[in-house]
Amino acid sequence: MDPLSPHTSGSAALGRRFRVHGERRISGRTTLLEADDLETRGPVRVELFDVSGSDGAELVKDFRTRLRAFEELEHPVLSPVLSGGMRGGSAYTVTEPHHGAWVGDLVGERFRERVSRREALDIADVLLGALETLHERDLVHGHIGPRTLSLADDGGVNLLLLATPPPPGEGGAAFGPQDDVAAVAELLETMVAGEEPGDDGDSPAGRDAVGEAISALVADGTDPDPRRRPADASEYRALVRRAADALPAPAGRHVARGEPAEEEHVQDEPEPAPRRRRMLWAALALVIALLGAAALWAVTNQGSDPVGARMPDLVGTTPSEAADRLAELPVPLEISYEDVRSDDVEAGLVASSSPESGGELSEGADVRLSVAAGPLTVLMPEVVDSPEQEARLALSEAGFTDVEIVQEPAEGQPAGTVIGSDPEEGEQVPYDTAVVLTVVEGVTVPDLVGSTEEEAVGALDELGLESAVEEVEDSARPAGEVDHHSPGAGSVVEEGTLVVLGVSTGPEEDEDEEEETPEEENPRAEGDQDDGHTAAAPPDQDQPDEPEPGESEQPEPCTSGGWSQGDVYPEGSRVVHDGTEYEAQWWNSDSSPEESNEWGPWRPVSSC
Repeated sequence: MDPLSPHTSGSAALGRRFRVHGERRISGRTTLLEADDLETRGPVRVELFDVSGSDGAELVKDFRTRLRAFEELEHPVLSPVLSGGMRGGSAYTVTEPHHGAWVGDLVGERFRERVSRREALDIADVLLGALETLHERDLVHGHIGPRTLSLADDGGVNLLLLATPPPPGEGGAAFGPQDDVAAVAELLETMVAGEEPGDDGDSPAGRDAVGEAISALVADGTDPDPRRRPADASEYRALVRRAADALPAPAGRHVARGEPAEEEHVQDEPEPAPRRRRMLWAALALVIALLGAAALWAVTNQGSDPVGARMPDLVGTTPSEAADRLAELPVPLEISYEDVRSDDVEAGLVASSSPESGGELSEGADVRLSVAAGPLTVLMPEVVDSPEQEARLALSEAGFTDVEIVQEPAEGQPAGTVIGSDPEEGEQVPYDTAVVLTVVEGVTVPDLVGSTEEEAVGALDELGLESAVEEVEDSARPAGEVDHHSPGAGSVVEEGTLVVLGVSTGPEEDEDEEEETPEEENPRAEGDQDDGHTAAAPPDQDQPDEPEPGESEQPEPCTSGGWSQGDVYPEGSRVVHDGTEYEAQWWNSDSSPEESNEWGPWRPVSSC
């Protein structure tokens, strides 16, 4: 398959998964494809983001951060994000389509026949309501405009979510909520003008009450000084609503917000007596039905034994949720956990239980919950023609944990480029399959973590590699030691490649450290072992597992780098977090070691 990029034919690059029937450029790096998903047999939109160039690694990191955040959002105006990741050297996102017309395709002389000035205010209000959801989570949209907002004939409003990192804000600063506000104000001006705003300085909104209100809103939202604009969508929405409430209600279709004043007026009007009686009878019938359902549940689930219970369906729940549901049963249970591999349940969730759902439970019954530790089989992604680091990342995301690199000479290809893989792309193989990547030969980056800055710089210089140093605060390593480096150990690169060394400035001083009781004097250090009974729930997430005897006296040295949210950690990876070294029990990318427990993705190894 050809590398996937905005400069490659969508049909050629995506033919195995999507049937592309429309394509348009959003920005210099981003292309939007209208396509049919051949796996789900439904229409989708595919965002392609070109991550080539020297800043590709940073772009990929920002893209993945936004993608993960957007996948958790639910809002009727925001296009739902279905999936995304890396494919063929480019980043992509799949979203649900919205059946409507892009505002950019509507602007023109006939635009006001579709959307009035008053309706444009309400569309801006709805749009700001969606942005509130983003800004409350410290997220920004970054791409609001006529090419990302669509309007349906039934009045629906949809804003396309793009995982492409937004451009810099005013003066090169990081894009912020005030920049989203300015984009909404410019879009409002475009809608009331029926065309892209000109440079003549004359507002197209008009000189009547509606026009003056809109002109004032546009001026507030596009103030040249970002500090004088509304701070976020919530503040700007309050201004938009205040202006809209003072104007006559619109009569068009694109009226997507409720009018609080009108709703209160309706509630104050006396309701006809027959309708009230019907509602009372309906409410009474609902109460009787609920009581009957509760009685039926009690008979069905409790049986003739007043203290008996039946096993609930816990598949797909988290272990803590499952423990809480089991604790609500009228019988005490002995609960234990085991790790399994499952293709049907997401890692970290309950994959099965013993007894199975519906099984009868008696007092003291043994219940075993099997928790998914990752997929049983994984699909080999496309890695050929990708840089080796990017290929490793794609393999980690797919669930592969054993990767071997073989170097071979090749002309016309940069060092480290993948020219072959075993298994090949598209093969479905067991999760623990060893992957062999054949790459163009070059210089192998050594493992420099734990070395002093001088040692690391000297080693790189001997290999013909350039070096740069970045300070790392709050690292568990002593000052002057390498905490991490990029490219990482084992990467195959061209001679002269720049390797960035993250050098520790020293661990942060803990004010409470001196007040802690020495471990040898702590009465809980000995004899405080489990009494043999299995807990009804996993241990508290804030408490790491008790170390083995002797381990606390001679802790293993912390030789791993610090944990970083968003990085991918294959099974067996080790990190240092809050004074403890952890080992990944399965591959994960967004689970903090703070969430560690006997069923979680991290296992505490030693104290630092």
